[in-house]
Amino acid sequence: MNINAINLNLLVAFDALFQELSVTRAARRAGVTQPAMSNTLAQLRTLFDDALFLRQRTGLTPTARAKELAEPIRKGLSLLQAALAAPTFEPLTSERRFVIAASDYVELVLLPPLLRRLAKLAPQVRLTLRPWGLHEAPPELARGEVDLMLGFYDKLPSHHHEQALFEDEYVCIVRRRHPTVKSKLTLAHYLELSHVLVSARADGPGSVDRALLALGKKRSIGARVSHFLTVPVLVSQTDLVAALDRRVAQVFAGPLGLRLLPPPLKLPKGTIGQVWHQQQHTDPAQRWLRSLIAEVAAEL
Repeated sequence: MNINAINLNLLVAFDALFQELSVTRAARRAGVTQPAMSNTLAQLRTLFDDALFLRQRTGLTPTARAKELAEPIRKGLSLLQAALAAPTFEPLTSERRFVIAASDYVELVLLPPLLRRLAKLAPQVRLTLRPWGLHEAPPELARGEVDLMLGFYDKLPSHHHEQALFEDEYVCIVRRRHPTVKSKLTLAHYLELSHVLVSARADGPGSVDRALLALGKKRSIGARVSHFLTVPVLVSQTDLVAALDRRVAQVFAGPLGLRLLPPPLKLPKGTIGQVWHQQQHTDPAQRWLRSLIAEVAAEL
């Protein structure tokens, strides 16, 4: 029998007839008229080359062939119905693993409160973080290898979605016993110092360089590093200065003996957001995770 030639409605009608053993009740169950159900029964008999249901005083009696068909057809319809049902996500029992591309800044600032919330709401859900320091969407999002990107970003390619989470501002950091920097930092003094630049690329200006360029100024880069968390350690053991996001600087100020100072020039605030690809947009599990991340970020 060629399954491509079978009308699915015939199988639905067969199941209704087998359950009800009455053309009238089967028609009501299937939402059709009694003549329509009688016509469908005739088509079923032709399809399977069997009477399927014999008329008795008390109703219909299934033939041996009908009894053979009943269980496979019911299971098939159930599987199809489950496949067509809207997907759901139960965080409390889910064992889902999410892959997130994020910078060390995000791991320091956002990951601890996020993991605490997950432990309560979804104790078996696991996060796998992949390092990503570039201000752009990782190509793994489009390939379905990464569920979400968290961090700073610029313009996004097509088929990507975004949600801003929170902002952070720059502060300048030096070691407390810096030989020339005390309680205030002027622009002239700032430019005399050697700087740490955080950049995931080997070249290219940072936010501070672009702000200085607008003033016709240029700074001296003493060290270029690829991770935010390296900066406080370097500054604490040298005479270098760095412009760092306030949330990172505040974590290390006490333990490493750092002084936080206002920048001597206007620097833009950085926006941390989450980015995902269109193919993950409607997934219930990922929608739940993005909503949770937004809630946690709103409390920072």
